[in-house]
Amino acid sequence: MKPIKVGIKLFGIDTFDINKQGNIQGDELIGRGWQKYLARHEQIDRADIYGAQDAMMDDLDVVIHFNPFLDLHPTAKNILYLQNAFPKEAYPGGTVGVFHQIKDRFDGHIYTSKRLQQACGEGVVVEFATDPEFFQPQPAGKYDFPVSFVGNGIRSPYVNQRYIAPALPFNLVIYGNMWEYPFSEVWQGKLPMPDLPTLYSDCSINLNAHIAQHAELDTINLRIYDILACGGFVLSDHVDSLVETFGDLVPITDGYEDEWAKITYYLSNPEARKKKAEEGRKLVLSNHSYEYRMETVGQYLKEIL
Repeated sequence: MKPIKVGIKLFGIDTFDINKQGNIQGDELIGRGWQKYLARHEQIDRADIYGAQDAMMDDLDVVIHFNPFLDLHPTAKNILYLQNAFPKEAYPGGTVGVFHQIKDRFDGHIYTSKRLQQACGEGVVVEFATDPEFFQPQPAGKYDFPVSFVGNGIRSPYVNQRYIAPALPFNLVIYGNMWEYPFSEVWQGKLPMPDLPTLYSDCSINLNAHIAQHAELDTINLRIYDILACGGFVLSDHVDSLVETFGDLVPITDGYEDEWAKITYYLSNPEARKKKAEEGRKLVLSNHSYEYRMETVGQYLKEIL
């Protein structure tokens, strides 16, 4: 089989510039990770990345779309990577509803969890992962905070109150965009992307809270893999596959008083944090890198073509 020419189409690119308006997009972080490791794959001739309005090369064999509503390539196989979370308040049926609305546009489908695939249809599961060449331990003391959260304020007020607010008494620091009171009081703006591994390495407790659609459809947040790859400690809300994948290496909180108690415990037990972080990093490096995930993608592209 001849080497495959791949395009990756995103809604937005160049979102990492903290001086630009708008959110830093997780889609771009994932897409550039896919591009990097697909380009190294033995079956891939090249991997190009495109924004929503970019003209795509005519000779592409396949285009992987990170957004289901963008223009398709006229001659290549078009594959949907259904990783966007579509809230039910804005999209009837949420992410699954969106899939059934647009599924016939595409020649193949890639999902972020088994549960999402089961709710939608045929395709392949490619969970989130990390780039260990970028996300690696980089402690510098620059972000030596007790507790931090990195992400945009897109979660519901209920999720924020349950999983983010309990950390406020512990000198919580938030990086991202779109945060309102009381979280705006500890919000530090957008974090430069090169500093992200340092924050994850330096901070004592890195918080994670899934958006509702990810929790419902059993998708482990990208943040989990990146933090662990940096040798960081993470405290997260519950997702079934998170427990199945990482066991007790990622402590789970039910929020509210439970989170307050667990933050108190882990801040006073640095050795417990260190042990879980070190074991979590080993697990991520062995099974959850983009290089590992792109083996699955490469095999699926071969089947589609």
